[in-house]
Amino acid sequence: MSAAANNAPEVSADHAYSLPHYRYILRRARELGYRFPLVRDVAFGVREGRFFLVRHDVDISPWAAERLALLEVEEGVRTTYYYRFHAPYYNLLDEKVAASVRRVAALGHEVGLHYEPGYFEALGDDPTEGTRRDIRVFEELVGFETKTIAQHQPAQGPLLGEISEKHADAYQRALVRDMPYFGDSGFHWREGCVCTKLGQHEQIHTLIHPHSWTISGVAWHDVLRAHADELSQRLREEMEAYIVEVTDYLARRAAIDAARAAKYDREDGAPSN
Repeated sequence: MSAAANNAPEVSADHAYSLPHYRYILRRARELGYRFPLVRDVAFGVREGRFFLVRHDVDISPWAAERLALLEVEEGVRTTYYYRFHAPYYNLLDEKVAASVRRVAALGHEVGLHYEPGYFEALGDDPTEGTRRDIRVFEELVGFETKTIAQHQPAQGPLLGEISEKHADAYQRALVRDMPYFGDSGFHWREGCVCTKLGQHEQIHTLIHPHSWTISGVAWHDVLRAHADELSQRLREEMEAYIVEVTDYLARRAAIDAARAAKYDREDGAPSN
């Protein structure tokens, strides 16, 4: 099936969604004298001067995000990553995913919550209060206070009022209306690749979805299927590890039960069975 039939045109070879092209974008921006602020550096008051504000919404794969984060460090660049709490594709509370988020933060990148009002609306809950809870849990997860947030699918969701006095929104007017803003959503730049905008504007804000750039050379829908395959493989590996764990437990269950019973026996007034 053609990309046109799926309402998402193929990306031209000159501006392919790929790691080499992303590296080119970063290098070209540096050649042109752009600074790379984090969202928190400008979200509380836009600074003067030439800068290239790069933001990543981690919609599908934290593993793709980490690959992009490592590439950026190789280029001497730090950017901002926003992670979802309610994605069907990854579990932010899983220790491996949480560790990945912490590694990205440890590299010097900014991390924050990619908040999802639609999740709470579907449950009949207040999206503002739900988002506030998610911010608190996210900060407990990463171990520090964050400074900014970004809404998931803002064009399709509600525009919430003030969520937090301490957290600025990456989608505030100053960053997406009052300065040139270019997003790669749906594997399609509305105004053409952001690389063509470098040098035309003093200040640029761009959204780069990691999952769109770490697999290349195939149509956009096959990129998504490849991510599905990767996630499936990770789940299979987890299940195989669990099979080994259960097998070992069953082989040692009598001894484990006896040891646990002995712990209860040592506690005053505790049952022994």
